[in-house]
Amino acid sequence: MTKPRKRAPDWIQDGEKFALIGLDVRCTPDVSQFVASNRLTVLPDADFELPEHWREWLGTIRVEDVSRCSLFLLAKDTSASLSVLDAENHHLCGAVNDLLMGLMLTNKFATSDSPFMATGSCIYGEVDVRQFARINPPMRSIVGSDDEISLAQLQRAAQLAQALDAIRKAPRTSNWRLLRCLSIYQETRCEGNTLDRIHQFTRCIEGLIVPEPGSTKKQFKSRTEQFVGPSHHDLMGKIYDIRSAVEHMQEHQYLEKFDRATRIRLAEYEAVSEWVARSCLERILLNPVLTAHFGAVDSSKAFWERGPDERKQIWGAQFDPKAPLANFIFDNVRDAALGAEE
Repeated sequence: MTKPRKRAPDWIQDGEKFALIGLDVRCTPDVSQFVASNRLTVLPDADFELPEHWREWLGTIRVEDVSRCSLFLLAKDTSASLSVLDAENHHLCGAVNDLLMGLMLTNKFATSDSPFMATGSCIYGEVDVRQFARINPPMRSIVGSDDEISLAQLQRAAQLAQALDAIRKAPRTSNWRLLRCLSIYQETRCEGNTLDRIHQFTRCIEGLIVPEPGSTKKQFKSRTEQFVGPSHHDLMGKIYDIRSAVEHMQEHQYLEKFDRATRIRLAEYEAVSEWVARSCLERILLNPVLTAHFGAVDSSKAFWERGPDERKQIWGAQFDPKAPLANFIFDNVRDAALGAEE
């Protein structure tokens, strides 16, 4: 006997598999549902219909997690193996995570609660969840975690996700270095410790400049001129010093005693290192020429062996590393937020 067909929610059709990420974030009023590609869709909470049977299947706590979400990222595709959790689901999870990565590269947002990822299929109109898990949340930092997510940023995130998809389809060796930098960046956004964030964001930048052994700090300062201009050697050098201190367990020189001025400088360095890493990675992903130059170690080395004028023509305009600090008022930050004991 054929199973009765139910009405599927508007966000999925019968015969499709899906992967879904739910985020509890602040969005601007202009955010609305849009199809980002043939597989990717963005849904604000008003357009996400929670299947009724999920309330029983997921349980009260997980349903509350879903209900608190204000933005949903969706990847879906038709499938001939709807009842099986297989490589198709894995690829859809990767696609929706790339959309999340794109969003993280366009906005330094933090989530109020842990996001979730679910994957499954729609069979006879019923959305069957085969896997449901919380994923690591992007963490709040002192500077720049309160901006609302806009429709324009979501559209840009979709462009970045499509670029990532193209990169992943290329031979792995041609883009391994760039994908590693992106992975470190995404993981670090989920890290709450300021020094660890500086350490890892600086590693992202270092991954793009491939410094020679024994000349790392010197070349970190000189080669980042390509990105931020020649007036920031001292700033980039101090950021690299913190990266080295964390690497060699010397954090005590910054943290052993609470000093407000020192903690504010650390918050500034976190904001700068994140912004430089994010700006570079976003530009590289959206420009196929830059992707080819920075995808692998050998191609990156070849880029840095070119003359400064040629590199400038390839890279394009430099950006201000202090842009995130322009309108930030540290007088409004309490000592407790900087790590002082109450």
